[in-house]
Amino acid sequence: LSKIRKKFKYAHIAVGQIKNYETRFKLYKDLKKYNFILPPLISKFSYVSPKAKIEEGTIVMNGSIINSKAIIGKNCIINTGAIIEHGVKIGNFNHISTGVIINGDTKIGEKNFIGSGSVLFNQVNIGSKKIIPALSKIKK
Repeated sequence: LSKIRKKFKYAHIAVGQIKNYETRFKLYKDLKKYNFILPPLISKFSYVSPKAKIEEGTIVMNGSIINSKAIIGKNCIINTGAIIEHGVKIGNFNHISTGVIINGDTKIGEKNFIGSGSVLFNQVNIGSKKIIPALSKIKK
């Protein structure tokens, strides 16, 4: 990384995070140690409200919607077709999988995996280091 950093200042982590956040987390720490800049990558085929905040290293895939006052932490994956509603707060190092719907004012801790097609109802609080299986409905 030190040799690469001499030539490049930007980096992106292209490793997934299915059920285990540790590889992406380690790569993030290593890149930050060498002062790489990790800009958020946002697909032009997604919608991000101008009143939303997306932190460094996060990727927002095609067809995703991130609405007003949503906050997405560092080094997250917002996968294809995910919907993040108003006022949602997603901590660092989360993978929000394909087609997930996270309804308003929900809070999600760090280092979670939320499986495809899951629905989180309004004002749900999820801790950290949780795995939510595909097609789950989380009401509280």
